[in-house]
Amino acid sequence: MRVIQKVLLFVGSVVLAAPLASGAQYATPRLMAADGSRPIEFDVMSVKPNHSGSTVMKIVSPPMSDGVTITNMPLENILQWAFGIFLNDQIAGLPDWARQERYDVTAKVSDEDAAAFRKVTDPIQRMPMLQKLLVERFHLTSHYAMKELPVYALVVGKNGIRMTEIQPAIGANGMKEGGARQVSRGQIKSMGQPMKPLINQLTMELGHVVVDRTGLMGYYNFTLKWTPDDASPTAGSVPEDPSAPSIFTAVQEQLGLKLEHARAPVQVLVIDHLEKPTEN
Repeated sequence: MRVIQKVLLFVGSVVLAAPLASGAQYATPRLMAADGSRPIEFDVMSVKPNHSGSTVMKIVSPPMSDGVTITNMPLENILQWAFGIFLNDQIAGLPDWARQERYDVTAKVSDEDAAAFRKVTDPIQRMPMLQKLLVERFHLTSHYAMKELPVYALVVGKNGIRMTEIQPAIGANGMKEGGARQVSRGQIKSMGQPMKPLINQLTMELGHVVVDRTGLMGYYNFTLKWTPDDASPTAGSVPEDPSAPSIFTAVQEQLGLKLEHARAPVQVLVIDHLEKPTEN
């Protein structure tokens, strides 16, 4: 499987070099207006080709913003972020231009909806709103199909977990807050997050879908350090700890979990129709 490219995700005051999500569609309820009468949608949307030639792409959506800004990103990666997909092989039917041509996207909610939008502290919860933008501006139609693929199953080790479970904070909207994480080469630091972000990061690192079979439903603090297989100064930034073990050993020794080979049905997004956008 081809692993998606990394992008810069600007999340509040923390900058993460992280993947664009996995699996299929986010199991996230649509954001609702303050009075609960309707879902929040982007009020202003701008889509323009980016011909800069730069290889840097980013998504910016700080907690107190009123929208999302995407810079220099192929449509393939925008789709991955909007639908929660980690691996390129989990999208089928993309035309070549959707992988090659890059776009700048600016999307903002109305002043009326800005307060409700800002209450969402996890920018991932905002991303399903991009699905409607893709339908409107790229005339996207798609469906899901299941495909059996080799995966890794994450299970609890025989001696139990070594992560610290905490009680999550409750946000202003009355929902549990998903904590935060810091990701660097060869290190993940979780501060009060559920299992899903770890599953997502492991999927990107391993190049195979990781399925959660731990049964763990809590929120956890932990630091995971490993040496990437391609660790060298020429292969990217130097790992945080070059003496750390492999990711498989690190998961077992530091988290009390274990990665096992398995096969499982994986949801794939099939593109039925897609058009290049007209500039606005």
